[in-house]
Amino acid sequence: MQLQCDVSAARSDMDKLGRVRLPAVLTQQDLAALHQEIARINNWNLVTRMQGRHLDLDANAMQMLPQAQLHEFQQRLAEEPGFTYLFENYPVYDKWHAGQLAATPQLARLFSSLNSDAFLNDMRELLQAPDIGFADAQLTCYRSGHFLELHDDAIEGKARVAAFVLSLTDNWQESWGGMLEFYDQDGQVTERFSPELNCLSLFKVPIPHAVSRVQPGIPNSRISVTGWLRSGRDPGP
Repeated sequence: MQLQCDVSAARSDMDKLGRVRLPAVLTQQDLAALHQEIARINNWNLVTRMQGRHLDLDANAMQMLPQAQLHEFQQRLAEEPGFTYLFENYPVYDKWHAGQLAATPQLARLFSSLNSDAFLNDMRELLQAPDIGFADAQLTCYRSGHFLELHDDAIEGKARVAAFVLSLTDNWQESWGGMLEFYDQDGQVTERFSPELNCLSLFKVPIPHAVSRVQPGIPNSRISVTGWLRSGRDPGP
């Protein structure tokens, strides 16, 4: 699996805005294989933040909770102060380092491609960041009610140079929410990226951004491979 990136055409936007979109980065054959494999994943985590700490919950178990308990959970989340989020993930980076990606060989191939010399060299050139050493990644799924609040990805010790979102969703409608939103220093939205199949979005860290809440009752899922390009050597999970 190889990511096809025309970085020369994107340099101007990256230099000016700190973000770009690269279309058609996977072949149709690789894209179809990924879709088939992702459809078989049944052990998603539901990730959120409560009482100031990150939580990894069993997504299937959460869906089976009685309505009263689900309502209580949602109420507690709505009352949580500060930055929070709610979506599902499949932690590709952690599973890779734990030797647990055998069940998802297409994701393993994609992770290897994200860490290939060819892709990382393209990213070093595009971002003018020769110290980029590796990429981490997770598979994410935003369903009805899911969101990611405003933040900038700058976490001490993570050495994040840029974030990326490889969209694997087709026919997404803007009215459904799930927009990748970019903000200025006054907290105003300056641009929105709608999920676009087989498009790689890249933006520098720290740029304030969020994912708008997916509207209630939306039957589709916003699925992407997301992660960060990081400097230095891969420290492991």
